[in-house]
Amino acid sequence: MKTITICQRKGGNGKSTSALNLAHAFALQGKKVLLIDLDEQKNTTSAVAVKEPVQDTVESLLLREEAAAADVAEPTVWEGVDLIAASGNLSGVIRELDGEVGSHRVLWEKLQWVDRYDLCLIDTSPSLNILVVNALCASRWAFIPLSSKYFSLQGLGQTLEAVGKIRKRLNPGLEVLGMAFVIHDKRSRLAREVAAKAREAYGAAVCETTVGLNIKIEEAQVRKQSILGYAPGDRGAAQYRALAAELAVRLGV
Repeated sequence: MKTITICQRKGGNGKSTSALNLAHAFALQGKKVLLIDLDEQKNTTSAVAVKEPVQDTVESLLLREEAAAADVAEPTVWEGVDLIAASGNLSGVIRELDGEVGSHRVLWEKLQWVDRYDLCLIDTSPSLNILVVNALCASRWAFIPLSSKYFSLQGLGQTLEAVGKIRKRLNPGLEVLGMAFVIHDKRSRLAREVAAKAREAYGAAVCETTVGLNIKIEEAQVRKQSILGYAPGDRGAAQYRALAAELAVRLGV
């Protein structure tokens, strides 16, 4: 299973939106996907419909010694996508893990033997708390979503710094899979300048695919759908299919 943390130190850059739509896009490619919500805001959990009421959450996975990822995961309405939902008590989970020796490896321990899925996508919060550290320690890859606003690049720099520290101190195999503009207003001169600046600074790390501003993507989430299910013929659906295909090439899957 290839595990990818979706991370960005600045909020409002489309982490949850990317997690949701990429998970569905990968599933439509025929891959089995595990989606984990580690964000206290629970945006991913609230925006995807599960087939049965959630019994266990990521709190159970991280704090119960006997809990296994495959048992905690709930099937979603998207064929091929299972969800480990966020807990309403993630702040309590953070406090408990902060007081435990080696707590940065708990998620890695839970995921290393999972073989039911091809991909695991982990949605995280903007803060660098113990849950985000867990995600990055459990992952081979980090994916960084961007908006074409100026302050997004500040968040990008902070995110790359955090990934670098995790790679140096805790997870030497961690690499940046890529970064992509998933909230991009191509009509804005400033947005185009921000995108050009990122491509100049980070080269091939910036994905060719961009996802434009699109109200239908937001409408889909309100209805607990991805843009690929809500409006499969929309340009947003085409863009997320293209982004998933580009990332699949980078992953070698």
